[in-house]
Amino acid sequence: MWSYLWQNFLIDSKIRSYIAEHIDKMYKELWCEALIEIGPGKGAITKLIEGISKHFFVIEKDISLVQGLECRVQNWVQNKETPKLWTIHSELWTHFSIVQGDVLETDVDKLLQDKKLDSKKTLVVWNLPYYITSPILRKFFWNWEQNYAWWIFMLQDEVGQKLRFDAKKKSYLRWLINYAYQVNYLKWVPAKCFKPIPKVKSCLVELSREYWVSSIEWNKLISFLEMFAPFSRKTLGSIEKIVTKHSVTSTIKAPSCRVESSFSTRDKMIKFIIPEELKKKRLEELSFEELGQIVKR
Repeated sequence: MWSYLWQNFLIDSKIRSYIAEHIDKMYKELWCEALIEIGPGKGAITKLIEGISKHFFVIEKDISLVQGLECRVQNWVQNKETPKLWTIHSELWTHFSIVQGDVLETDVDKLLQDKKLDSKKTLVVWNLPYYITSPILRKFFWNWEQNYAWWIFMLQDEVGQKLRFDAKKKSYLRWLINYAYQVNYLKWVPAKCFKPIPKVKSCLVELSREYWVSSIEWNKLISFLEMFAPFSRKTLGSIEKIVTKHSVTSTIKAPSCRVESSFSTRDKMIKFIIPEELKKKRLEELSFEELGQIVKR
């Protein structure tokens, strides 16, 4: 079976088992009540984690993969192929829901609300084509109040390195994700673990919900990033002069849209003062503490 979405399917049994056991462990530790898998593909992980939760949703865009997954589910039940992780819920296939559609257009919150489930008690796992990593992250982490309990996902290693809390070079998305989640780089995954073999290195990353309140106001953080990120190769002092000269204001876009800055003299401008000791630094070099000096509540 081939996917028109150019997916690289995870075939390494050790990595699959590692992921499944990690999900099982965290699901129990966090007392979760629902599990969502985005991009199940051919069901390599799905088969190992289905029995973990009484409320299990899988979201897949490729109709051919959905049809194949439905056939596999029937075979698993008929042949009574119950993975070792299945303990309490192995008989509850009625709680297995396959959603055929683009996750970027799917109202995931509504899936939970319809079942009267809480996102704070929901785990999310994904293994998607890397070209949509950024849109997916924007969709789920644009609003920090979308507080799912825990995430684990496969992504390009270069991106994963930039999302780490201790990353030397921080991306735009890194600021958004680390605002309310602790990013844990789990492990590097070799290209040979996939079929077809990708041309890039991969890694596994997990996100755990933070329960402390940031000193940085979310909306001000978004405004600051929209003003300063387009000029990220310049120092903060240079950007401050550009922003002031051209009256750069932030324009909040929908999560699915590309974030842009607009030059306008009509909009009310939020002014950010850059401390003298930070003016020679670039945006990617800031720590959260230094960012807090600029973006205050």
